[in-house]
Amino acid sequence: MNRKAILVSAMVIAGALPIAALAQKDGDAIAIVNGKSLSRARVVDLLMESHGIEAMQQLILLDLAKQESAKRGFKVQPSDVTSEFNRSLDKIAAAAGGEVIDEAAKRLALDTLLAQKGLSLAEFMVGMERNAHLRKVVESEIKISDDLLREEFSRTYGEKVQVRHIQIPAAEPRELTDVIEQLNQKREFADVARQLSRNPDTAAGGGELPAFAFDDSTIPAVLREAAFSMQPGEVSAPIRVDNWFQILKLEKRIAPENAKFEDVRPQVEQRFRDRVVPQEMSRLATELFKKAEVRVIEPKLREKFEELRKKSAASESP
Repeated sequence: MNRKAILVSAMVIAGALPIAALAQKDGDAIAIVNGKSLSRARVVDLLMESHGIEAMQQLILLDLAKQESAKRGFKVQPSDVTSEFNRSLDKIAAAAGGEVIDEAAKRLALDTLLAQKGLSLAEFMVGMERNAHLRKVVESEIKISDDLLREEFSRTYGEKVQVRHIQIPAAEPRELTDVIEQLNQKREFADVARQLSRNPDTAAGGGELPAFAFDDSTIPAVLREAAFSMQPGEVSAPIRVDNWFQILKLEKRIAPENAKFEDVRPQVEQRFRDRVVPQEMSRLATELFKKAEVRVIEPKLREKFEELRKKSAASESP
């Protein structure tokens, strides 16, 4: 080895020694605060305690959706996830302030919602990827007949009501009390729905449901009867439906329209898909989660996970 090579090697070794020594001294620290280390373990413990169970649930649902779509031979591309993101972005922006075309305004609406929910964009995108897999499965199974479309035509073009709702698990009476207190303080119904409703499909839109007719069998009869008995602006008392409490606000009544089925069939089919596919995606996700064998290894998360299972079982009992 020549003199120059020896000199370079010596410089590399000399420079590496302090770095290695420093790394060994810092241990698992991720920051040094006034000479004292902040360990990775402390940060991870805090994150696990504050967001661990929610993050784990979302990742479990994503894995289950991936397994189901793979089992059926579907492949989800990045473009599918992007489409799911854009679909949600349009929905969130519309709920925040009507039809929004400007992309910057759409992202602002999303950022505002994420801040309200205490979510990061990375967590939101986990949901988008999950939904992309669920959509592949659901759309492959939907069978659309003329009878179904004629029912949808009746729902779409007959007299309807526009309703917002807040959905709370029956097993969580304290959450229901919180909702009622906030509504009694005259907070905007949509804002309370965004913050506290446990319905993952409608909370982002301020609890807004697609307008429905009195004979719409997809809406529980007790909710239809309550909605059609209310006046615009009126808020209902809590209504028990299966394992949930529902609170409704009637936004408006929509007069019937004059239209012929044959003339609007394509629009009716698209509306049917827009309404039914998200419902079926939510149903499939719930079904997959209930059937899954989940063994939680981390002790703190295992305890919280078992608590959630007990609450879920209690809410399902009559």
